[in-house]
Amino acid sequence: MSHLDQKANYVIKIQGCIDENLVDWYGPVNIAATAAGGEGVVTTLSGIITDQAGLVGLIRHLHGLGLALLSVERVVPGSASLHEQTRQEE
Repeated sequence: MSHLDQKANYVIKIQGCIDENLVDWYGPVNIAATAAGGEGVVTTLSGIITDQAGLVGLIRHLHGLGLALLSVERVVPGSASLHEQTRQEE
């Protein structure tokens, strides 16, 4: 059971590209852009470690930049993240 004030690891996917300078205020975040056929470019932000308040703040920041949010996934330590699963399927 997780609590709102506990940190967790998240992977966020957005439609389009984002400059790493636009999220560097947040801290170290891995950014990977891939072509996704009909959706154009999908950018994956991973290595996000935060609590619920920080996650909401990051999502609001991305929204303020006009980026379309495709998914938010909480990654449990020891399991393959959505990003890793996608890589394995390619």
